[in-house]
Amino acid sequence: MKPKLDENFVADQVRQIIEKLGVSATAEVSRQDKTFFIDIISEDSSLLIGKYGVNLESLQFILVVRLKTLTGEENFEVFIDIDGWRRQREEKLKKMAISIAEKVATTGKPEPLYNLRAAERRVIHTALTGHPQVATESIGEGANRYLVIKPK
Repeated sequence: MKPKLDENFVADQVRQIIEKLGVSATAEVSRQDKTFFIDIISEDSSLLIGKYGVNLESLQFILVVRLKTLTGEENFEVFIDIDGWRRQREEKLKKMAISIAEKVATTGKPEPLYNLRAAERRVIHTALTGHPQVATESIGEGANRYLVIKPK
């Protein structure tokens, strides 16, 4: 029988992964419908986050694969944040998006944004969805994909 996918099971899997990494950390799991939010607090947060969040993304990927394999569930999402890093990063991205949107609205010239991961592009798309003067568009494929903020 496969285990039930719930907050307790997710918390247990996170704890096991963290223990295997040999890192001291605590994790708090909350859930909204089919989305699990995991807040990890650790003295080794910079190690867990990695440069530009690459370790955080990897940790999230490993957890998702592990949960899918163990439970057979496919229809869920997982978001890991470590010491509020992701939340702070999203706030910075939103501020940057609004600032660039103002520039685009003033100059009438589109502004491309390169080197953003899919999740970061999504934050910018969402932040500017209701903007009266600009629109956003992702262009390109794979590693060459980038976002453009352009006048409406």
